[in-house]
Amino acid sequence: MSWSRVYRHGLAVGAADFRDFWSLKSWLFGWMLRILTNAFAWVLLGRVLGSHDRQSFLLVGNAVAVGATSALWASNACTWARYDGTHPLLVIAPSGLAAATLGRTSIWPVNGIATSIATFLVLTLAFGYRLTVHAALAAFPLVVLVCASTFGFALFMGAVVGRWTRLRNLALDVSGTLLMAFCGVAVPSSFWPAPMNAAVQFLPLTHGLLAIRGVLNDAGVGVVLRQASLEAVVGASWLVLALALMQRMAERGRADGSIELVV
Repeated sequence: MSWSRVYRHGLAVGAADFRDFWSLKSWLFGWMLRILTNAFAWVLLGRVLGSHDRQSFLLVGNAVAVGATSALWASNACTWARYDGTHPLLVIAPSGLAAATLGRTSIWPVNGIATSIATFLVLTLAFGYRLTVHAALAAFPLVVLVCASTFGFALFMGAVVGRWTRLRNLALDVSGTLLMAFCGVAVPSSFWPAPMNAAVQFLPLTHGLLAIRGVLNDAGVGVVLRQASLEAVVGASWLVLALALMQRMAERGRADGSIELVV
């Protein structure tokens, strides 16, 4: 079976996973209500501070960040094959583990894109944020890029916790908190001490968010393209590391029999 065919079947399974989590009604009034409540709280903080610039900064940061943190759910999805009992079969299959895992988890960055765009629309209408059609069209592919970059990072986390599946929720919560706190969502990343600021340059969201802010603030094309390129490099690097680690874990699982264990 070809790699692409395995990926498509994995994507179908991922879509079924998503439908098990959310119907349209529960997505709108459960998931999005939770996301919007949190986002509104942050943007209202900017209003309380009496700063229009701070309010806009928080609005854009949270609207983009909710997409990235939604895409992080792919790290959890990486571990579900163990609970389904299909992990050993995927490990020994000729196509390998990566194609099926990528397919099954790809639905989560799509959810991230939808979450981010919906949040942006609601916050824009609620707070009177001025957004031109040109800026919106330019920002959309950058939102996609942020979610795709975060997806690569999530796959790496999923590969790391693949043998210790009880840590999956902890890894999801901690990583989401790190992205929200240090990658320029509420305050510029330069606000933090130099070592922390240097570290977050290698995390997804940091450069993509700067690129989106650049588009919305009429920064130069060169500035936007530079930050977008860095975001793409960061995401691709995490994806390569994730695929290499998946392969290593599969080979190690064959050697010691751990492919059948859920620990």
